[in-house]
Amino acid sequence: MNNKKILIVVGTIVCATIFVIVLSIFLTGSYFGDQDEPPKLIVISFDGFRADYVSPTLTPTLWSLKQTGVTGRMFPQFISKTFPNHFSIATGLYEESHGIVANNMYDPELNLTFDLSHSTQVWWDNGYSLPLWIANQKMGNRKSGAIMWPGCGFTFGGDRAFYSVEFNRSIDMKGRVDILMNWFTDKTNPANLVFLYIENPDETAHKHGPFGNETLAQVRMADEAVAYLLENLDNHNLTSSTNIILVSDHGMEEFKSTTTVNLTELVPDQTSFQQFGGSQAISILPNPGVEDQVYQMFNTLGKTNHFRVYKRDEIPEEYHYRDNIRIQPILLEAEPGYEIAFSSWKHPDSMWGNHGNNNTQPEMEALFIASGPQFKDSFNLNGTSFFNIDLYPIMVDILNLNVGNYKCNGTDLITRNLLAEL
Repeated sequence: MNNKKILIVVGTIVCATIFVIVLSIFLTGSYFGDQDEPPKLIVISFDGFRADYVSPTLTPTLWSLKQTGVTGRMFPQFISKTFPNHFSIATGLYEESHGIVANNMYDPELNLTFDLSHSTQVWWDNGYSLPLWIANQKMGNRKSGAIMWPGCGFTFGGDRAFYSVEFNRSIDMKGRVDILMNWFTDKTNPANLVFLYIENPDETAHKHGPFGNETLAQVRMADEAVAYLLENLDNHNLTSSTNIILVSDHGMEEFKSTTTVNLTELVPDQTSFQQFGGSQAISILPNPGVEDQVYQMFNTLGKTNHFRVYKRDEIPEEYHYRDNIRIQPILLEAEPGYEIAFSSWKHPDSMWGNHGNNNTQPEMEALFIASGPQFKDSFNLNGTSFFNIDLYPIMVDILNLNVGNYKCNGTDLITRNLLAEL
């Protein structure tokens, strides 16, 4: 064989080898374009989902994820209410820092009252909060989505989530998963981060109690929604590249008539003050000139009616619930095991549920399970507890974000142990 033929044969072999290598790299997802794809993270919150709901029979999907992924004891912020804690998860901030201090609150500078049906831009962006969906998009060429998560429809620093859906209870759990998957698999603008909020089992537990049949049916539906998500991720070959964090904003405590204090009956004349918060942790704004009288009245009533009374500077330091003008001069807090409320609502069942006061009592422990390529396998923090704001630093790590000068109150001292070696 002459030299020319030898060169042709060698060249053919080299070209074929290169083609096979390139094709192999492309098919295995190691092509340079895939290396540049951002990490993927899904965060789902089931409102009011107690940590002890997870069991092999009631929630087999969650139970399996708990065994194969990571878990630990997670507690909410004080007050243990829905809007404040969802925004704490998203920002890593205490409620006094991000300013969403209750589901119902008053801002004396704005002279406005906030409740779940009157939420506008002015309440959310204080220049200090950086929701993770905004931080993710600041990295460039990334898209975030948020489905019904408190605060997701507003702008922060002029930016908003690329995808968002306002609260709409007519969309069921699996329908919301479908929306998430559509964003994740969009051909033009795929999201790499999605926050998803689901209002149950909380909504049902308030009426029927945390262990009522109707509530447990919602817990089973939540488990089925997670199974549906995992099936969809698998069908789109996204399982091995997607990190999932499953949480709740708080737990749920059971009450009955003998453990409930109706403040409307105790204080029939409410003309000397305004109250915000509704139940469990209630802010009191006295009329000018009668501050001390109002404080003394509630302090006297509290001694025999299972609630504590604090002036704002007396609120326990560990609550991190003093330094915001939306926190009123007086705070009423139910003792653990008791419900306090300005309400005449008649409960449909003999047992019902509520939350909002001491955030570290066992009944308030929240759901936390995570799984994915950047979490360890079969790891439990075993007795060590953390707060929901401590998820923010590790989510920043998972997404490889640069949050600049924004600060968070959370720390990864404990939660970094959940992450695999990167």
